Amino acid sequence: MWQKTLLKSVLVTTMSLGTVACGAMETAQAPDDTAMDPPVLSVGETPRLQQMLAALPDDRIVFVGESHTRYDHHLVQLEVLKFLHRRHGDVALGVEWFQTPAQPALDDYLAGRITEAQMLDRSGYFDRWRFDYRLYRPIIEYAKHNGIPIIALNAPVELTRKIGQDGLGALPADERATLPAEYGPVKEGYRTRVKAAFDAHPPQGQSFDHFFEVMQTWDETMAQRAADHLAAHPGRRMVVLAGSGHVMYGDGIPDRLERRTGIRGTRLLVGAELVGEADVADFIVLSREQVLPPAGKLGAFLDTTGDSVKVQGLVDDSPLKPVGVGEGDVIVAIDGIPTPTFADLKLALLDKAPGDKVTVRYRSAGWLSGEDEDSVEIALGGETPPMMHR
Repeated sequence: MWQKTLLKSVLVTTMSLGTVACGAMETAQAPDDTAMDPPVLSVGETPRLQQMLAALPDDRIVFVGESHTRYDHHLVQLEVLKFLHRRHGDVALGVEWFQTPAQPALDDYLAGRITEAQMLDRSGYFDRWRFDYRLYRPIIEYAKHNGIPIIALNAPVELTRKIGQDGLGALPADERATLPAEYGPVKEGYRTRVKAAFDAHPPQGQSFDHFFEVMQTWDETMAQRAADHLAAHPGRRMVVLAGSGHVMYGDGIPDRLERRTGIRGTRLLVGAELVGEADVADFIVLSREQVLPPAGKLGAFLDTTGDSVKVQGLVDDSPLKPVGVGEGDVIVAIDGIPTPTFADLKLALLDKAPGDKVTVRYRSAGWLSGEDEDSVEIALGGETPPMMHR
């Protein structure tokens, strides 16, 4: 039900940064001091999201930024995609959430050749991206049900990790050849923002120069992937969904995509904190923050590197502990749904809440045959410590 309410429960207004809403009167511009003449939102007259979408420029590319963990941001993205699909029909969806090696799995899933769990497993979603899949699933489902291609835009972590450690120049020739040949000129504002992000949370053992090359690699790769798809489908339009830092001010993905295609596109960002920042976007969407419902958890550290889902350890209040499931045991099924992979297990628990009762079928450490499997009923727990599979 929460997927269908969408923006009905989200307060959404929009403003164009080129206008100031203040009744029928225009505010006078201070000659040289824009800080003393900030934008004003007239609440009763500020357009709603659907009104703004109806008035969007007829651009071939629309960028919608996001904060990855903000559910309301993804609801706005879904509404933009739905509107543009209804308006234009032939629309592709380019996303940061999947890295380029995921493209075959995405294509097979959209074509109905593999299941959702197989797509998530083959794409490495839970290892490469890791954000709660519930945030993105409604968008992916809409694309699948409406025949919208999804383009994996992001650079593979195997390469960006190497660049962060040793620099772009240290990549072997065959790996460097998989990345864009050209990295374009950099605006000073872009470098300044990247430096501020680096200084706030400096990655251990990584220099700023290498960190900056990683940022460029992300933006250039996403722009190249989008440009290649548009070139291969001349009549198609594209909605690009990526972190706001890749969209704001236009000097992340948009500048690089324009360099390749000549198309500037329209940039939408979500967040009242951006109002008043000159040139940050073409439109800002003001949405009330929403969070996903709490997810039910097993409270287990899981080893997912083999051909099964094995318990590595349990948190103190894990619901598995009182029923005798422990380290080395293999989770075979949840409520009768086989869980041979971590993706299968995640999907089996996707809509479960803390306190929901589930039946866990498991095989104890050392047991060799399915005949030795056992089942227990547990009430799922709440949040578990971060940075672990669960």
